[in-house]
Amino acid sequence: MRISLHNADKPLNPDSDTILIMGDGSSLISDLQRFLTWDLPHDVGALGRGIKEYPGKVHHWFNADGDSAIQWAENLPNGDETIKHTFGNVRGFDADWDVEQDNYHHSVITGDANRFHGSSALFATLASLSMGYGRIVLAGCPLDTEGHYYFPKKSKDTLGPIWLGYDFMAWLEFSQMQDAYKVRSMSGYTKIILGDANKAWIEDAL
Repeated sequence: MRISLHNADKPLNPDSDTILIMGDGSSLISDLQRFLTWDLPHDVGALGRGIKEYPGKVHHWFNADGDSAIQWAENLPNGDETIKHTFGNVRGFDADWDVEQDNYHHSVITGDANRFHGSSALFATLASLSMGYGRIVLAGCPLDTEGHYYFPKKSKDTLGPIWLGYDFMAWLEFSQMQDAYKVRSMSGYTKIILGDANKAWIEDAL
């Protein structure tokens, strides 16, 4: 399971060896607050609305479904400071990626043949590995059904998104890859699959 860079309009060289990837899961705020107490050098990647929560520069913004996120990409809070990544050549995005192996990522069985399984967090993880990051920390990427962090509590929208077996299979397959040891999560099922991201683990690589 790998992705390859097809084209990039901006240089993708990391500023730090560690990247924090922020998802939209219900655990984002608590994960982010804990990560920031570690006070370690890092770059930042975001998915969806999580870009608004980081108190500083966000280096990368990832969306596996670029065709449906053009308006977002063209109106991000960080503007031109943030490199925007997706699959294919899509207006408003800076980096165009291709899937090299699609064992579990595309399924006609689900009726959604173009969906990248495993979530945008897996896309961000694979892209970050390709860009050369040595430590990848997932925050707010629990792969659960507790809803997004920005949903009001006790709302009818509390539950979701609905993850499929293919999504969990994609993460399990990734966990067996040679570079999977570089990736850990702070919460949820991705933490169970990949291991706990903590300060000591990051400092071991510094």
